[in-house]
Amino acid sequence: MKTKLIIFTLLVNSFFCLPIQADTLNVAVASNFKQTLQAIKLEFEKETNHSIRIITASTGQLFQQISHGAPFDILLAANTSHPQTLWQNIHKKRNLNKDALYTYASGRLVFYSHSPFKPSDTVDKLLSQQDLGKISIANPLLAPYGLAAKQTLECYKQYKNWKNKIVVGQNIAQAYQFIDSQSVNAGFVAMSQVLDKNVQHVKIVDSNCYQPIKQTALRLNNKASSLKFWEFLKSQNTKNIIEVNGYLIPN
Repeated sequence: MKTKLIIFTLLVNSFFCLPIQADTLNVAVASNFKQTLQAIKLEFEKETNHSIRIITASTGQLFQQISHGAPFDILLAANTSHPQTLWQNIHKKRNLNKDALYTYASGRLVFYSHSPFKPSDTVDKLLSQQDLGKISIANPLLAPYGLAAKQTLECYKQYKNWKNKIVVGQNIAQAYQFIDSQSVNAGFVAMSQVLDKNVQHVKIVDSNCYQPIKQTALRLNNKASSLKFWEFLKSQNTKNIIEVNGYLIPN
């Protein structure tokens, strides 16, 4: 009897000492934040026994995919409205309270060109020059950075002048590729995409010209691995990574 009790005790102790089962998280991320998420992924996978699978597209495209049942665990959007709408639609069914929403970064829009700028040049002045040819922006209907670019053109009263000379990318990554491949000479992209570029080719857009790009995350379930990532996303270590990659940390 004593031997059986010892064996039972050992089995119970072994059960409680087992590590939490490793999981693969499907994280859907807006194109502008993909590179930053890759840096976060490395640190998260070092610290936990979970791994991350990255799915990237424009915020609008990811919204549609999730609305049609895509099996994502986390959404890292480039705005607030899409995550909030999704939360309203699914929170009761999935038992998600308000803490399933979190604004993790504030994005910054820049004007990027192959041709160098003078230090005194403003975005407004550059847009008034006709020798730029065509410019690229992300799709304003799908991508928050594309909407910010359109708002900037309207802010400087330049949208009508450029309307027929805009090359539209499905997302901010494609808008950047149009410039990088020299398909167009200039365009509006995210600050995070041009950190390695010469400052003479990059102009920060006045943030008063577009609605704040409040990048908001939505946790789509209460799985242990999702909760672990949620905790990691809010950590100081992750905030440091986000700042280094060209974003501001919201208050």
